Amino acid sequence: MIRLFINLSMLLLGFMATVCAQQQTDFSDLDQQLALDPSVVTGTLDNGLTYYIKNNTRPEHKAELRLVINAGSILEDEDQRGLAHFVEHMAFNGTTSFEKNELIDYLQSIGVQFGADLNAHTSFDETVYKLTVPTDDDDIFNTSLQILKEWAGGITFSDEEIDNERGVVAEELRARSGAGSRMYDQSIPVITNNARYADRLPIGTLDVILNSDYDAMKRFYKDWYRPDLMALVLVGDFDVNDVEVKVKQLFEDLKPTGEPKERRVYQIKTAQKPAAKIITDKETQKTSVAIYYKKEHENTISFEDYRTSMLEKLYSGMLRARLEEIAQNKDTPFLAGTAGIGFFLGNKDSYFLRANLKEGKALEGYKALLKESERAKRFGFTQTELDRYKDEMIQNAELFKTESDKIPHRIYVEALIDNFTFEDPVVSEDFRFNFYKETLPEITLEDVNTIAKHWVNTTDIAVILNAPENDLEQLPTEAKLLSELSEVKNLELKPYVDDMANVALMENKPEPGELVKESYQEKVDATTWEFANGVTVIVKPTTFQNDMIKMSGFREGGSSIAPDSIYVSARESGRIISESGINSISNVQLIKLNMGKNISVTPYINYYEELISGSSNRENLERMFQMTHLYFTAPNKDQNSFQSHKENLIELYRGNDDSPGSYFEKIIAKTMMNNHLRAIPLEADQIESDLKIDEVFSFYKERFSNANGFTFVLAGNFEPKHIKELATIYLASLPADLKENSTWKDIGLRRVTGNVKKVVKKGIENKADVDMRYTGKLNYSPEAAEELNLLAKVLKIRLTEELREKMGGVYGVRVSGFTTDRPYEWYRMQVRFTCDPNNIEALKNKVFEEIEDIKRNGVSDKNLNKIKEAELSRTEEFLKYDAFWISKIKEAYILGRDYGSFLDYKEKIGGIDSDYFKEAAQHYFDNTNYAEFILLPEE
Repeated sequence: MIRLFINLSMLLLGFMATVCAQQQTDFSDLDQQLALDPSVVTGTLDNGLTYYIKNNTRPEHKAELRLVINAGSILEDEDQRGLAHFVEHMAFNGTTSFEKNELIDYLQSIGVQFGADLNAHTSFDETVYKLTVPTDDDDIFNTSLQILKEWAGGITFSDEEIDNERGVVAEELRARSGAGSRMYDQSIPVITNNARYADRLPIGTLDVILNSDYDAMKRFYKDWYRPDLMALVLVGDFDVNDVEVKVKQLFEDLKPTGEPKERRVYQIKTAQKPAAKIITDKETQKTSVAIYYKKEHENTISFEDYRTSMLEKLYSGMLRARLEEIAQNKDTPFLAGTAGIGFFLGNKDSYFLRANLKEGKALEGYKALLKESERAKRFGFTQTELDRYKDEMIQNAELFKTESDKIPHRIYVEALIDNFTFEDPVVSEDFRFNFYKETLPEITLEDVNTIAKHWVNTTDIAVILNAPENDLEQLPTEAKLLSELSEVKNLELKPYVDDMANVALMENKPEPGELVKESYQEKVDATTWEFANGVTVIVKPTTFQNDMIKMSGFREGGSSIAPDSIYVSARESGRIISESGINSISNVQLIKLNMGKNISVTPYINYYEELISGSSNRENLERMFQMTHLYFTAPNKDQNSFQSHKENLIELYRGNDDSPGSYFEKIIAKTMMNNHLRAIPLEADQIESDLKIDEVFSFYKERFSNANGFTFVLAGNFEPKHIKELATIYLASLPADLKENSTWKDIGLRRVTGNVKKVVKKGIENKADVDMRYTGKLNYSPEAAEELNLLAKVLKIRLTEELREKMGGVYGVRVSGFTTDRPYEWYRMQVRFTCDPNNIEALKNKVFEEIEDIKRNGVSDKNLNKIKEAELSRTEEFLKYDAFWISKIKEAYILGRDYGSFLDYKEKIGGIDSDYFKEAAQHYFDNTNYAEFILLPEE
């Protein structure tokens, strides 16, 4: 207790000192240099290694550890193309203390999940190793730091392991191949002005991956994995001073390189004239355009720089809001548009514009995008736009300040990585809020409008237009794209009009309803209120966040109630109404009204439920209830929003049959669901003919005009009595017909039975997608769902070991289990992977072999422990999130269980043994109901 008191006292003194220092900061002195967030302990060891250490408590007893290498594929020699990434793979295949796959085995044994908690990535300019570990066991935490050290200087590079891993890396390249990667590869030379980046894509070349000399990889490791190019980023629930001591003791003996190679920053030269490239592909489904205005990168070092970055956020944010508003107009030739200013690549920053374009309107959509950028440059923004966006930025900064002790570790980790690699500033949440609060009020329209003059006056511009190959004849030429760039400044344009009427969300409050029953479950501190109109409200107060509240409303019904004749309209009705606004306030106006307010409310309609979700802080809690009330009582019927949604939906499904992946999924859905109308992807022609505004509005009104049977679950930092008061006014007053009890309808969706095998030939890439699935009936319960989920996880561990690590036949394997009780009690177990077409049979047979082994012998103690530790860790972390509690309370309410029925998870997980998995495998892997789908390239 004495130590706790001392630490708490020191923390409070430190906090007060920080507050006093911030109060004394003169934000008008813009020559001051930005300081690193004072809660981050940072330093550099004698060998050059940098470290960042920050205490953070969300999630508790966990830490995010990163080893950052300021080196990536851009530094590869010609015989090393792809080896920066290959080195990353080898870090998991043998280090000084862990032979072969022992490292992964060890981490999984302490609850670390490969992929989610243990991973890495390689880009052009950096390589990052990622590890999420517990902090409540010193031995485990110390070993985790040792692993980081061995990645930094102890990867063993066994020739045998390199050869074993070649197939895995090759399969990663294969898995990533497709229309997207082909088009990106063609765009890189254009957007980088043929810089070295175009020849150093991180994935590399297949020839180097398969045939490179062992020494070439070891040379890359020796040249670039050195302390002066490394940083440790450690954020977690730990004592910062203790961790700093450990870092110094453990990493100080990493030896610097005697004659280090120069870590060049490869330049992207400034183009003297714009460039354009039209890229088509037979397998892509949409048309899109991207425009990059490039300038030399400028580091954000001083208060003045920080103010400039704030102006850029204001400018690009307001332009983005305009593009989003315009996209909702049915006559706009683009479906969605965005804009931004920020780091580009290498030595360049960029101002970018992007849009998804409507079919047959590539030129018009491109011109419309340029026009809005030019309109903003020529006339600037309006005062009302600026005032709203200032409020938005202040609100966002205040949210992060208020929740600074409840922000997940990973957000801080990513910011600190960028500080090391790209010198991005990392200031405290208090500093950012105070800077915005003091500086934003002084920002004028003239200040913001100067941003365009800085950015949209360069010759270094790249335009990339991507489109389906079949649309080639409809596309403008590259010369036309370039001519429009220069012509846009001569167009006759009018200033933007901000038609934001002075409207109130709700003029008059409804008359409160009547509470008829109240109950309380002490075990979970949850209160239930039942109102006279048939609405139920369940509240669970928490302190997981400081000032955030989540809400989930649900009721049985959904699109299953609709006849087949209006199915398309029914399934889209929730989305369309959510885009249409409420109470005669358009969605565009609603967005503007809510800017600067922490609030969102969205209605949904799925197969078997009507849903409404919401979130807010305490200040805007009543507004959240008001919006919820209005989505029931005053939804808008907006032809403009409807038509915009319809065109977006048509574009989404247009050309689906040209995409190998989409076509494959369509065949699977049609086969597995017996070609049922409601289970297969929509067709563009079907949307055109069957999606009708009158049906959309009528079905939505039918489902939401009667609130009887709706249940709302709320969790967050609130006083239940306040929720009770608001629920009585806004939820208990909702119209209801107590004679009509809503329920879902069985529309006949049934999975195919028996054995099914189909081979689909589509696409040009030399790869196969293999989908194996077992389906059947079961007695549904949360325990059965968890059993299926755990079986999938243990099979994934085994298949990763066999298919990836031993056979080198896949990059990854997905295994998933799913079960539900609607429209009947059924389950699906699915195994899926991408591979060389020549390896299909061998990999399939290994899957069958592993499944049969679990059926006969269960699982090993080692794998049993991995699953149990991971589940304990996962559940204990989830228990600190409001969304998890809402989902569990909803599940218990629907099933008629005690709300805390899941809290015996430790006993349940502890009781899992090998027989548990043996029996589950015998039940769920039923060979009489097996379906297999294989996607192969066209011959």
